[in-house]
Amino acid sequence: MEYNGIEIGDWEYEGPKNFVTKLIDSFGAPSYVEKNPNDNEAYSVTFKNIDGFDLVRVVDSNTNKLHPYPAKIYVEGSLYFTVPKTMVGLLKQASPTIMIDELNQIVTGKCASLTIAAATLQFVIDAVNGVAPPTREEYDTRLKRIIDDNVLDPAITWWEDNLGEMGQSSKAFKEEKMIKVKDGHTDVASSRRMCQMIMEDVSDIMRNLPEDGEASLPTWWTNKLAVSSAYVNSARDYLVYSTEQKEEDNEIVESDEGMDEDMIPPSMRMMNAT
Repeated sequence: MEYNGIEIGDWEYEGPKNFVTKLIDSFGAPSYVEKNPNDNEAYSVTFKNIDGFDLVRVVDSNTNKLHPYPAKIYVEGSLYFTVPKTMVGLLKQASPTIMIDELNQIVTGKCASLTIAAATLQFVIDAVNGVAPPTREEYDTRLKRIIDDNVLDPAITWWEDNLGEMGQSSKAFKEEKMIKVKDGHTDVASSRRMCQMIMEDVSDIMRNLPEDGEASLPTWWTNKLAVSSAYVNSARDYLVYSTEQKEEDNEIVESDEGMDEDMIPPSMRMMNAT
């Protein structure tokens, strides 16, 4: 796809593609375009030093976040600054959309607008400087003020808002607050989206794990991973050992009295208890 004489590749998703064209209209050609040279499939575009950010990257992604509202995340706004090691874990607990690269000393806010990216980075700056608590409650309160009330509180002096998003209100933030409708017919589609999000998150984790297999990781982080793994494994077992197989599976478990309880899939234990 060519836009204003700039080849940006072929984009699968309308949200990120439209955001890229808005950035080109306001800031000119991007610094980098990532696309598959074989089929021209777009992956991302990156702008340097625009709107107060050191980097702005837009990814052709349909990934969702869950708080403060379910929303899309395909915009990445970044600033170079140092986060103390003691703060990294607290900030990651405040929001998984906060990405902290300790090696390159760059902090990124992932969202669907430059406004929320800027507010995310300002939250980190204020937390590091002791101006605000590094909590999810504080983070969500700030974002809800923007999305619900169109109020930027606190003000962000380094951000320029050249797109005029704060003046557009709901139009600018339509993908920052995606209302879920439960009608009984969206479970499979929603589950597919969540599985895609899980796979993308796992891919990010795998890319950013230390190369040293003996390196240590924070206990709170490994605990979160263990719990997440258990939940995903249980969800997987429920589908693999479907209700159509329930009687057969129960017979297998009951006939093998010597079977270690820990070896029984969680979903089978759950069904046996019903």
